Amino acid sequence: ALLRTSVRSGEPSSVIDIGCGTGDLAVLAASAALSSDWTGVDLLPDRIESAQARVPTARFIVASADALPFEADRFDVAAAVTVFSSIPSPQTEANVAREIQRVLRPGGWLVWYDLRYDNPSNPAVHGVTKARLRTLFPDWAMDLHATTLAPPIARRLGPATPIAYPLLHAIPPLRSHLIGRLRCPS
Repeated sequence: ALLRTSVRSGEPSSVIDIGCGTGDLAVLAASAALSSDWTGVDLLPDRIESAQARVPTARFIVASADALPFEADRFDVAAAVTVFSSIPSPQTEANVAREIQRVLRPGGWLVWYDLRYDNPSNPAVHGVTKARLRTLFPDWAMDLHATTLAPPIARRLGPATPIAYPLLHAIPPLRSHLIGRLRCPS
């Protein structure tokens, strides 16, 4: 729904999927006919090959998000789905944020879904809070909210899942991710 509301209605929209992996988001977008100009970037060549095989109408490129090989103002929408939580340093996060702003057209959207808490069982993964996003994307309008019951809790629900999941998800501190959109300044 966030991607659908971010592409320009009735007009071609260009989308860049930062850290596209094997193209899951591109598959969803293609099935919903959301964009005819889809570009995915990822560091791992095998993921790019898999994504290209899954969505041959899209363009997939091996590239680092902190040095995107595109001209400024090239895209209408950027998607960052569980990307920033895996970036190893605050400086690299800042570089990726600058690159996203550079390649997005003024007024373009960044569709966001990522962890808001650190992962205690994986020190390579860290949370990205709203406060950190305000630092990375100053002057951007933000519409973000917490979602997703923390996986360590959700995995333990077993047969009680249909009843317990909605009840526990209603408790904001138990929601482990942020989802929403950020708008690039005009």
